[in-house]
Amino acid sequence: MYKTLNIAHRGFTKEAPDNTVEAFYAAIKLKIDGIECDVQETADHRFVIFHDNELAGKNINYLPWAEIRKVKIAEHYQIPALEEVLNLCHNRIKVMLELKQVESLDLFLETMNTVMKPDELFITSFNVNLVKELADFAPQIQRGILTGSVNNDPLTLMEETKARIILPRMAFTDAELIRKLHAHGYSVIVWDCNNVLDLRTALDWETDGIITDSSAVLALEMANRKRLEK
Repeated sequence: MYKTLNIAHRGFTKEAPDNTVEAFYAAIKLKIDGIECDVQETADHRFVIFHDNELAGKNINYLPWAEIRKVKIAEHYQIPALEEVLNLCHNRIKVMLELKQVESLDLFLETMNTVMKPDELFITSFNVNLVKELADFAPQIQRGILTGSVNNDPLTLMEETKARIILPRMAFTDAELIRKLHAHGYSVIVWDCNNVLDLRTALDWETDGIITDSSAVLALEMANRKRLEK
């Protein structure tokens, strides 16, 4: 059976708000393959796990870590530092880090390398230049380029970014695209793939991974398929 990675989008958000330590721990308890989360850089060059570029009406790049730490999500949860998440996940679950507003790539890699091994990580971004830089700074790390619309020339994109993984939105993915990329040695991990029909379709296409808000459903679907293979 083809192995597809089950990756919880911003953690297992059925139990806790997205991009929180509690959501990541819930994903670990599911015993799935990985979590996906978003990285932002603070004014004092710390790295936090948060999706939006702005917090309380201010760009996170202009806020210091101490101020961000005071913010409560849903009146209870804290915004975690990158190190907290890496320490939680090390030797337990793979981590896919999507770089948002990150400028100090050297500091980011230093922070990451103090905790995680290269085979525990995937680094992705919509930012073509960031993915290119990663190829030069950290060629040993698995790198991916995110796409959110139709791409008529994905092979050129892969060559330009030096990425080994492409992460297209499920709505703009089909079996032919995956076969084409696999034939050239690239991996394909789809995102925004949440309902049962899409999950089953992505499995049928033999995608390398699925980033989903429905990791528990996907785990059950994969277990059923494995049982039928026996």
